[in-house]
Amino acid sequence: MADIPWTWLLIRASGVTTWGLLTAVVLWGILLHTRLLGRLASPIRLLDMHRWLGASALAFLLLHMGLLLIDPKVAFTVPQLLIPGLAPWQPFAVALGIIAFWLLIPVSILGRIRTKLGKAGNTIFKRVHLLAYAAWPLATAHYVLAGTDALTEWSLALLITGGALMVFALLARGFVPAPAPQRPARKDPVPIS
Repeated sequence: MADIPWTWLLIRASGVTTWGLLTAVVLWGILLHTRLLGRLASPIRLLDMHRWLGASALAFLLLHMGLLLIDPKVAFTVPQLLIPGLAPWQPFAVALGIIAFWLLIPVSILGRIRTKLGKAGNTIFKRVHLLAYAAWPLATAHYVLAGTDALTEWSLALLITGGALMVFALLARGFVPAPAPQRPARKDPVPIS
């Protein structure tokens, strides 16, 4: 363990953390569209948590990528981190991670500005948001193929648990009805005496 550079340890840790947060983001997003939690959490709190998890996942992803730039063992360049297929190490596996990264960017940007775009912003966001669903399996494949710890017992347990939760959440989304939209209480006009 002493001969492993500290950057490589942090790259692995930030990668696993990013995958865990991305899994939580997708699960939380699915929970937003079901009544699975009942009254335990309001839709606004679920949405706030979904956004916070998404921002955290992106922050850890940027840390993961930044550490790859300074790692002395496999020195990546910025183009190698942003363009699929250019990586000097495990090019296919890294390309899957890069594609997942690029699928998350428009979702993140549009999520921040959609209210400024009016009704068109909501329509565009809903369509672009589907990209996030494609990012998770790509990120998972990247983790399995590029992760040096991917086949350890703890990592396999994490992957199996995350995958099982994802299947459960998708089944719940298919069978548990969506919550009714919250409408503000209607105020009756006050009679003037």
